[in-house]
Amino acid sequence: MQLPLLSIDKNYESLNDAEVTAKVMDSYICVMSLNMLDFPKRKEHILELVTHKIQYWERLIQEANKLFWLKDESRGWAVFYPNQDCGYTRIYRYKPSKDHDIRRDKPWGIGSWKHIQSETSLLDILNSVEYSEIFKNWKAHQIRVNSVLTEFADGRISNTAVDKAMLVTKGNGCAVCGAAAGHHATTTQSEMDSTVMLSISLCETHRLEASEHPCILKFFGTLFFLNIDILDLIKLDHIPDDLVIPLTDIIASNLNAQFDKPEKRKRGWHIRFEMQDGWSWLLRLNTLTDYGYMLFNSSGKQVHRIDSADDHPDVPFGPDHQHFNPKTKRESIEPSFSYGVPLLDFPLLEKSKAYHASK
Repeated sequence: MQLPLLSIDKNYESLNDAEVTAKVMDSYICVMSLNMLDFPKRKEHILELVTHKIQYWERLIQEANKLFWLKDESRGWAVFYPNQDCGYTRIYRYKPSKDHDIRRDKPWGIGSWKHIQSETSLLDILNSVEYSEIFKNWKAHQIRVNSVLTEFADGRISNTAVDKAMLVTKGNGCAVCGAAAGHHATTTQSEMDSTVMLSISLCETHRLEASEHPCILKFFGTLFFLNIDILDLIKLDHIPDDLVIPLTDIIASNLNAQFDKPEKRKRGWHIRFEMQDGWSWLLRLNTLTDYGYMLFNSSGKQVHRIDSADDHPDVPFGPDHQHFNPKTKRESIEPSFSYGVPLLDFPLLEKSKAYHASK
């Protein structure tokens, strides 16, 4: 069976080399480990990781809990045992590149190496009842304490342009101290073919600390004792006026719709999109916490509304929410997981239209 090695190098490529210590590398894997439950593994409780950088490898073997030299393969593994922050047994190895490996006559001259016969021997040693039970208990605990965060991430993936969510957590939740977490700090990054949401679990103390940073990515860097060089960001709570027309053109193209000239009113921009089948969307865009998307059928009746009004505190993950069949006896209100940015929320617009058009 081919080794299911998870490469770690890309995680640190934007950092200065001196900042990438063994503690940084393994701490990152620990707080991200909840995201690795579905990653293919030979043993459920063992993460097999690889670095292609010799300087990373030498730092890892200096800090590892145990070093194993495999005589049959002429290679070494650096083992980090499960702890309070991570139930996985993490094992690291070195390859010069993705496609090339090396064989050595003897271990590196760093640390104390235990000589064993083969990779099978290593997995047998680490496949103990103790480590397996630690992992099972950790996994059950993580799923339980992060259930709300996981539901939020699933909602974003289902209703918005987000196609991947990275959850940062440890211990009882808080990614910083491991205490119970009642908050999360979230940021979303989009590239040409991917939109990724990063969500960090936080207790009240560290939520306040996060709010003092210029952006969530900057705060994320501090979790690993780093000073990430991020350009100063202009944080806006609204869509700039000069982007409204380009945004409108993109939305119209996606909806295959015509639109009326955007009109700026007291509570933001109003833009109506008329689709070919006679249905229409009316978008009101003021700020990211003050917006509304209204769907009308071919008879001009409003059948769906997505908005940010703080008038339904009983709906989870608010204040953003959606109304099915508003102002009727069949009205129901559910979380929307929306952003208030139509390009990110477009999947929800599509899904809402498809739901009502099929009735």
